[in-house]
Amino acid sequence: MKLHKICLLCMLLLFSNLNSIFASSSAELYLSEPNIRVGLWTKQSSVYISGEAPFTLKNLDNSQVVGHYEANAKVFVTVKDDKVMVNDKIINLKALEISLQENNVDAGINVNKKKYRGKVTISNVNKGGLTVINTLPIEQYLYSIVPSEMPASWHIEAVKSQAVAARTFALNNMHKHEAEGYDVCATTHCQVYNGKTVEMDRSTKAVDDTNGLVMLYKGKPISAVFHSSAGGRTENCEDVWGTYLPYLRSVEDYDQGAPNYKWEKKMTPSEVQNKLQAAGYNIGTLQAIEVSPLNKDSKADDRSSTGRIKTMCFIGDKGSISLEGSKVRSILGLNSTLFDVSLIVPNEKKIDVQIGMYYKKDIDVNLPPYKEKGLLNDKENIRRITGRTGELVLFNGFGWGHGLGLSQWGAKAMAEKVPETDSLYFKEILRHYYQGIEIKKVY
Repeated sequence: MKLHKICLLCMLLLFSNLNSIFASSSAELYLSEPNIRVGLWTKQSSVYISGEAPFTLKNLDNSQVVGHYEANAKVFVTVKDDKVMVNDKIINLKALEISLQENNVDAGINVNKKKYRGKVTISNVNKGGLTVINTLPIEQYLYSIVPSEMPASWHIEAVKSQAVAARTFALNNMHKHEAEGYDVCATTHCQVYNGKTVEMDRSTKAVDDTNGLVMLYKGKPISAVFHSSAGGRTENCEDVWGTYLPYLRSVEDYDQGAPNYKWEKKMTPSEVQNKLQAAGYNIGTLQAIEVSPLNKDSKADDRSSTGRIKTMCFIGDKGSISLEGSKVRSILGLNSTLFDVSLIVPNEKKIDVQIGMYYKKDIDVNLPPYKEKGLLNDKENIRRITGRTGELVLFNGFGWGHGLGLSQWGAKAMAEKVPETDSLYFKEILRHYYQGIEIKKVY
């Protein structure tokens, strides 16, 4: 019996030690700064290469040097009939690496007239055209990301919050495009990456001042999504993506000074109908739009707790379609899903007035447009198309983006209220927009 208790105690101690080891290893994520592979272009028939310093081309299949080139020399890599050619010379390879011969931090590699740090790889692995990948240290990657996502001229604490968010987002999304042979792409699908040319001193300083700092939840980098402006309040993750994340909670936003805090967009019913049809939804002639009125305190099933549209219905003479708010936003090109819908019908600019028995006279009235209320028995969530000449669908909304995580304009407003001497306020900004997180240096 005693032996059984001793064995049980040993097992408990072992599991306890393993848990502590795993906990510490999850927090200490990296022994050193990692590199990141950025997919610049895919399916290219040709790529133009040059260098701001002498550079080398190497065949990665056998590590043999294809050629050494002087600074500013022009090299064209093309593919034809699945054969790769370097300046019209056929090279039997699947991947080609371009690197500078000198360790010059100020020099870059030019690819299609854009400058990049680190190394560049051109591959033809899938035989569907050339894929161009830029591999570089993640901090140098952020030198380009941060000013591409937020103006470097903004308050430094706001820019630092963007730097930490961008770093965290990158680490969380490592290997997102592994099937294509790289980690992240260079577009808004991941983060906007424009290479070395867009780097700014203030944003570079923000990256350096926060070097290695990452937002963690239970020891792992969070999904640090961000957007321009939330329209007064950010959103709960499950109301946008359908998945609950404890750190992406709805909080107050301070974006009232954002240029798109309030916005409106007008379309004709036929424009709405055509956009739906172009997206594959052929409902015929648009007859009505169904969605609950915008009320940020409402409990409507088709809106979130902040008022953002979860679902919206378009009714036509050939059928109807119910779409998620994010899909509607994408199809119609709207700034956010926090909007209301109304129909605007223009009044007559002139009316005929009978004068006596035989004469009429046009009189200018120029009455303003009015909102169509629909039929008397219509529910308040129905916007019925009247078909009157000049009728418009009016979208009145708030904010820009999905409304999750860091609001950039909100961060700007928060940062502008603190003393310039407070060099750690960026952490308060991040802890406001991402709940229950830990900010830690991971390399």
